[in-house]
Parts: sequence; C-alpha cells; structure tokens
Amino acid sequence: MKNYKHYTSDGQFLKKSDVDPPITVTISGIQIRSIAAPGKAPRDRLVASFAESSKQLPINAANGDTLCELSGGQEDAEKWVGLRIELYVKPDVSFAGQRTGGIRVRKPTDEPF
Repeated sequence: MKNYKHYTSDGQFLKKSDVDPPITVTISGIQIRSIAAPGKAPRDRLVASFAESSKQLPINAANGDTLCELSGGQEDAEKWVGLRIELYVKPDVSFAGQRTGGIRVRKPTDEPF
C-alpha cells in the first residue's frame, strides 16, 4: 500500500508551505464543494479560488469572519470575489486538539486598504 500522504496531498488545496512566506492573492471565485476532513464524512464547504494560484482554500469560520470584515461586512461570500487578501501561517492554530498551525487571511501588509 502507498504512503497515506499519496491520498491526502492531491495539490488541490493550499498548504501551509504554500503561504510561508505570506502571499497576496485576489479572490477570483467562491464555490461550494463537498470536502472530507481526515476521518470525517464529507460535508459542503465554501472554497475560495485565486487569480494567482491554481490551488484553492476551504473557508473555515475564522477565515470567513475575517473575509466578512475585510469586505465591509459582506456576509454573502460571492461578494468577496475581487477582494485582495494576504494568506499567511498562524502558528498557534489548533486542529483536533493539537497545535498544528494553519492558514489565515488578513488585509495585505504591503497595500493600503
């Protein structure tokens, strides 16, 4: 049997190493996709696409809250298209009770908003 990473690293989604150092991107689309977290059943999630990358980012609650704030309070995710954001690694993000670090969004540090 192949290494488990063969089945989990298909390259569709951004990984921490893709945004370390941080990158500035423009949201080019938002879609709903069925995604399964390791060991869990698939569920519908919002996924952002970017003009500058072929990889996508599933939108979790923390990043969704930030995107809403950065878009002037737009809760309709389709209104986030065109928004320029910075993706970075926040080391104290926890997953399944373990501090693993994770991808977060913020306004670009090199651009005025």
